[in-house]
Amino acid sequence: MPVSRSTRVQKLRSLIRLLVDTSEVVIEEWEAEERHSSRNESATPNLVSHKLFEARRVIHGACAMCIDLVEDPRVRLQEISESFALSQAFDTTVRAGVPDILAEAEAPASGVSARQLSLRTGIDEKKLVRVMHFLCSGGIYDEVGVQRFANTNLSGVLVGNPQAKAMQCLFGTKLFVEALEHLPATLLDPETASSTSVTVAAFQRAQKTGLSLFDFMARSDETDAAILETGEMFPEAMFGQSQISSLSLIHDFPWGSLGKGTVVDVGGGIGSMSLTLAKAFPDLCFVVEDLPITIEKARPIWQTGYPGAVESGRVRLLPHDFFTEQPVQGAAAYFLRSVLHDWPDDDCVQILSRLRDVMSPESRILVADMIVQPPLGSAHFKAAPAPLPANYGRADLIKGMHDMVMLSLLNGAERTPEQLEAVANRAGLKVVKIWECRGPVSITELRRLPV
Repeated sequence: MPVSRSTRVQKLRSLIRLLVDTSEVVIEEWEAEERHSSRNESATPNLVSHKLFEARRVIHGACAMCIDLVEDPRVRLQEISESFALSQAFDTTVRAGVPDILAEAEAPASGVSARQLSLRTGIDEKKLVRVMHFLCSGGIYDEVGVQRFANTNLSGVLVGNPQAKAMQCLFGTKLFVEALEHLPATLLDPETASSTSVTVAAFQRAQKTGLSLFDFMARSDETDAAILETGEMFPEAMFGQSQISSLSLIHDFPWGSLGKGTVVDVGGGIGSMSLTLAKAFPDLCFVVEDLPITIEKARPIWQTGYPGAVESGRVRLLPHDFFTEQPVQGAAAYFLRSVLHDWPDDDCVQILSRLRDVMSPESRILVADMIVQPPLGSAHFKAAPAPLPANYGRADLIKGMHDMVMLSLLNGAERTPEQLEAVANRAGLKVVKIWECRGPVSITELRRLPV
């Protein structure tokens, strides 16, 4: 229902006051960072203070609400419907190596000409100019002279960063794009609308297969270019995704409180998170569990990244399927990073039940996934300041976007606190605390329910 003019006026004024006040917080934090830098004080790279993290969320949400208030709603809706064009245009330039080319300019402030970009990328100059103008309007690149372009702080993140590039491009691969394209038809089809199976999702409709995404990509005889592209890009992309959240997961949960305990990294891939934790917390021991093919890939990475850790026995690399009986009993913590969001509820209950069976009274399960806060809020989170919705509005949108990707690919989910708690309860567990971290991923601590 449209709001009255007086209500819009009041809300806009409140938002502007909130923006002004919060901007001062950001400026104070920036000035403090500059003072620390000038004194050569050590600081954790890429991890902002709690105050600055909060201020960013407020400003993001408030700016978006201002746009929604003042924009013609018809224009805004069309912008939403065509937003896919922005990601595809950016994907084109990333695949062509534009961020790195711009970073190589002799005078970065003067940028690189469209002609030079065209020669280096092979993209027709006139079409490339159109793409770059579009992306400049989106804040991704900057036109610093007539048809001369430079990086912004957004595109600059990708310079010399193959992991971040892979994460950017992964969501533009054929398998991901086609799954999202088939989401409306899948949700509107009475035969698939209520499916809770990992093999009956939009992905299966798109690829005309009965295999899950993981089984589809793992076929040993596969020669399909789209599958090969996604498979090759996926490990790098997961490293890229960890750049967003790993530091906050390390610093915003009290790992030191586990003492000399053992952390079991369940479905931990090659153990990149455990490797970082092992260096930061020398008293902890680690068991990295994943399927045999992944564990074999992990061995040389650990030998290079942390020589002696495996040989000394402090770190074990253990082949294991998390749907089967858990071999490590009574660990201090069972850590699941980006695991449960891949699976529908029933599968999550099975995964968690296997862990609950071997937990001691002191054991805990740590689930590192995005937690989606509903617009009206949750008892597990503090609410954003008014007049923002409790979940900070569009500042929280990335979690909903990822939720739609999981739904399309696997019938998985980025869950609300209440949804995760319901799954945990079915497995004989309870949510003790959600550790909000300075990033999109939080850590939810689960303990055993009394028998």
